[in-house]
Amino acid sequence: MSVENLGGLQAINYEVINNIKPDLIITDYLEYYDPIKTPDFPTIALDVNITNPKEATMRYGYIFGEVSKAEEYVSWMNDQEKKISEKVESIPESKRVSVYVCVGLPDVSTSKYSTPSKKHHYCQEVRNAGGIPINDEIDIKGISVDVDAEWIVSRNPQVILLSTNQMVGYDAHDSKEVAEYINAFLQKPELATVDAVKNKRVYMISHAFLKCGGASGLLCSLYYAKWLYPDLFADMDAQAIHQEYVSKFQHLDIDVNKCIMAYPLTA
Repeated sequence: MSVENLGGLQAINYEVINNIKPDLIITDYLEYYDPIKTPDFPTIALDVNITNPKEATMRYGYIFGEVSKAEEYVSWMNDQEKKISEKVESIPESKRVSVYVCVGLPDVSTSKYSTPSKKHHYCQEVRNAGGIPINDEIDIKGISVDVDAEWIVSRNPQVILLSTNQMVGYDAHDSKEVAEYINAFLQKPELATVDAVKNKRVYMISHAFLKCGGASGLLCSLYYAKWLYPDLFADMDAQAIHQEYVSKFQHLDIDVNKCIMAYPLTA
């Protein structure tokens, strides 16, 4: 089958869009899309993110005349969030796990690292899972700032979380590459004294499908919670909940158990 490429979110091929004559155009931030270049077609610009998934879901429910389905999805999100938050609330502050959440995937041959602002959804997903981001002292307008290994070592996180669009995802079915990367990361000499490295609590998750996607970060927080507090969350099967999301609400014929979305998994 041959299909034409519409471009990316910030590199749109308007000529192709005009040629295919869509009934409706749905985009993210309006700053990424110029509707003047496709004047004959209605455009909806609605950014769906960790701050507004339920409101956005209901908006689309009304737009497409599927309010009951939207309400069902919102109810499912509320139910999963409640299960997670009730467990998190039982964790004393003194027992909460400290976390370094990294922006991007560090080159294992260098000591360059990047950390997000405390306002970024990267950190909020960790908080939702009951963790304490060491990044919370970073308060900047941008997404992230570069830090050196000494900054991480001095804060000694108990867990390190890595996200990427490579090696993990719905199209990843072999854990060899991600396992090799994490093993190499654990050998980085500048991080040898960090608890997360000493205890081999370094994990990788799919950025596109679980951090930015995946019920707007809900599934990401669940996988995080399983890693941070495996005993407390033993009765919540992250993959089963993930499968329900994929099958029931995304209507996709994908077996989550055959995909490498988060590694290594905690039972």
